[in-house]
Amino acid sequence: MSEYFRKYIKKEHYPNHQQLQRYMLLVLIQNLRLHLETAFQSKALKRRQWKEVEGDDWDIMWAEKEWIHEVMDHTHLQPNQKINHFRNHYELTRKDLMIKNLKRYKKNLEREGKNEEANNYNFFPQTFHLPSEYPIFCEEFKRQSQNGESKTPWIMKPIGKSQGKGIFIFNKLQSISQWKNTLRFNQEAQQAEAYIVQKYIADPLLIGGKKFDMRIYLLCTSYQPLTLYLYRTGFARFTHHRYDNEDISNTYVHLTNVAIQKTSDNYDEKLGGKWNIQTLKLFLMTKFGQEKVAETFYNIQMLMIRSLQAVQKIIINDKHCFELYGFDILLDATLKPWLLEVNASPSMTSNTPIDFELKCGLLDDVFTIIDLEKVLTGNEEQIGGFDLVCRGTPIKLPINSTFTTYLGSFNNRQQQLKKIAKSTAIRLAQIYQETQTKPIDNGSKNQKDEKEKQQRSTSKGPQTIQNGINNKLGMQPKQNSMIKRNGTNLPALGTIQNKNTVKRQPLQNAVQLQPPQIQSLNSNKKINPSEEQILTVNQKLQQLTQDNKLSTFQPYKQQSQYNDVMGMSNRNIQRDEE
Repeated sequence: MSEYFRKYIKKEHYPNHQQLQRYMLLVLIQNLRLHLETAFQSKALKRRQWKEVEGDDWDIMWAEKEWIHEVMDHTHLQPNQKINHFRNHYELTRKDLMIKNLKRYKKNLEREGKNEEANNYNFFPQTFHLPSEYPIFCEEFKRQSQNGESKTPWIMKPIGKSQGKGIFIFNKLQSISQWKNTLRFNQEAQQAEAYIVQKYIADPLLIGGKKFDMRIYLLCTSYQPLTLYLYRTGFARFTHHRYDNEDISNTYVHLTNVAIQKTSDNYDEKLGGKWNIQTLKLFLMTKFGQEKVAETFYNIQMLMIRSLQAVQKIIINDKHCFELYGFDILLDATLKPWLLEVNASPSMTSNTPIDFELKCGLLDDVFTIIDLEKVLTGNEEQIGGFDLVCRGTPIKLPINSTFTTYLGSFNNRQQQLKKIAKSTAIRLAQIYQETQTKPIDNGSKNQKDEKEKQQRSTSKGPQTIQNGINNKLGMQPKQNSMIKRNGTNLPALGTIQNKNTVKRQPLQNAVQLQPPQIQSLNSNKKINPSEEQILTVNQKLQQLTQDNKLSTFQPYKQQSQYNDVMGMSNRNIQRDEE
């Protein structure tokens, strides 16, 4: 994790705290395998407190292109593992396939009637593939010679080499006879090495009389949807010899590769022959104006996006993969950008302290975007020195913005990382607090639901609810009794009416039939005289029945006793009978 995130975010606030803490512990001890191209990359990754490991237990692999071609198709990757290349990245990073896909995409746009968009794909030089298109190239070369363009140089590049190896410039067909004879007469070589031949840009923009090109970095995290982050900072690579269009054999004049310029006698080790992109942009503004330079840098950004759109449907999208591309772009005298090539493994070696800090910050921001720790939301528009320039479709800045693109602007990565780290720390702390209080709330809610469920299971109707209300009010609950009559014509005791009262006094719950066990327990109970006064009528009737050992209620057998209990006199009964 970036040092800024480690400073503000507490360990217990990470998502899935316990699992992630063990995961981070495994990362720091054994769970990160890095196939590094240079010791510089190792140092940049150690800043994040990551360690190189052996075996298959790793989280991120910085692999060489050869490993992707040979091993990746036969390897099963875990959901958390990341690799720095897509499976068929060569569709864009191999010189011949890049031109082939750009031409094909342009023709498809023209076939669909999108001529305006197709005209935007004019940022690559006229190119032919050798040896397959050698006859076509010869015809084009002769045609240009007849039109007075015989001095126009062409440049030959091997399709599978880097750092300027195998590149040479010519303006006569006889200059490539040696390459052609290798195919025709060499019996050991079954096939000649494939090359591309491009029309040389003979009027490049010069600064101080020297030629230069730009190395700009673009990070692709997904092709479906196309998600691209453009790094604000890059550098311009200068030659150490003044440009001379007539001297086409001197590679130090025409090739800006650092690997070639380092062998020159004029090489300046202190400066390294590099300018920061921001310095270059400010210089161009003083010479060509702000509007013209802003348009040029916006065209550079769109050039990079359109290059990836051309191969979007061809590249095998994989959630385990990401790619850091290094674009080599040349400006001509009119400030038009030209795409020279796209590097899948841009060099991370540094030859100056400024270059070292640039590339260390670049790698640190790449791994912050990859987000192995899962602390980002995924909606951030700027992360470190990277700006989101495409998510499905290119992202345009607001109309009132002073920028058309952030390429070449001030790289405020440190301030931005502090800002995003603080906001992320606050968000994770809130999530952690919610997850800690949620189990308590769920526990109380479950207890409440269990209590209500128990009450519903024991409830048998409105009478039970009424009894519960009576208990809360301190009232004695009514007891439901069953009355058994000896005859069918006997009047119910509840029909006897006292004329002294306005309302009827029905005899409710007179006697309840109880099992023998309950009856024996109730018969042993004795009521104190002090308590007898507060006994209800129903309880007195029940006690009277139990004392006389009657299993059923007989209303006429002990009439006087029941009359006393009910508060009725013989006189009232006689009047009722009359």
